[in-house]
Amino acid sequence: MNDGLRKKPFLDYEHQILLLEKKGLIIQDKERAIEILTKTSYYGLINGYKAMFKDPNTNKYKEGTSFEDIYALYLFDEQLREVILKYILIFEKAIKSSLSYHFSALYGNGISEIQDISNYEYGKHKSDIQYLFRKMKGKISGRHVSPQIEHYMNVYKDVPLWVLITDLTLGETATMYRFLKGRCKTLVCNDFHGIGRAELGKMLIILTKYRNICAHGNRLFNSKTGDSILDCEVHKKLRINKSVNGYCQGKSDLFSVVISLKYLLDKKDFREFYCNLKGVIQRNKLNDQTLNLMGFPPEWTSISRITVY
Repeated sequence: MNDGLRKKPFLDYEHQILLLEKKGLIIQDKERAIEILTKTSYYGLINGYKAMFKDPNTNKYKEGTSFEDIYALYLFDEQLREVILKYILIFEKAIKSSLSYHFSALYGNGISEIQDISNYEYGKHKSDIQYLFRKMKGKISGRHVSPQIEHYMNVYKDVPLWVLITDLTLGETATMYRFLKGRCKTLVCNDFHGIGRAELGKMLIILTKYRNICAHGNRLFNSKTGDSILDCEVHKKLRINKSVNGYCQGKSDLFSVVISLKYLLDKKDFREFYCNLKGVIQRNKLNDQTLNLMGFPPEWTSISRITVY
């Protein structure tokens, strides 16, 4: 252990309030602030949402910033997660249904067909597909087998893909899609308005990462991933600014999720999603700075009028 490293000292709620005031944060109701900290934690609230309220030169809060400002952003992010997760889950059910249907129709639906490596195109990534098979095996015969899988194993000594896939994570489903043969991929893409195979693959990765952010209650509004969706017609029609590296927004940020759902949800579901998302933004009276951090271009609402299929 390195004795030269100083640990962060424990601070009770009263001293946490004093520390925030020392850094220039206005706290109008200390009792209310303590009540909020007991439910959210200093780390979850302050460390998670303070950045846009601080002066990078002084490391103090910008003049006039209050505890309530930070908490309002926290609450907005909470509402945002709820909307985003709801509609990613709608897509998740659809992609699992499509993938299991077409794979089963082409190759069969039992465990032996699901784990037959000849039914996949894995190239140099044989270890990746084998890792997925091990994950599947764990769901079938591991310590924590779901009731539906246990039932099929007890009664039929086998599990069809349309049952097994309900236990796969979206990330595992994305991996399975990645290694599907071209014909099966095309059939799946046809269920999503004929989107390109590569485009769907990239969107699956993005949606998986944002699904996990939402499910774990992590900060969402200004999050970015190391992956990007491919350039598409929506980027062009919204006149999103470009740099030498490509489009500046809607690639790996939250707006890339909105674009992905535009392509992958049916028109009714996307319309509901758009209205719910716009409602959350309007109720919280977001300024341009916050929308920009989310990756939303100035004319983002025009996405509701763009036709992509």
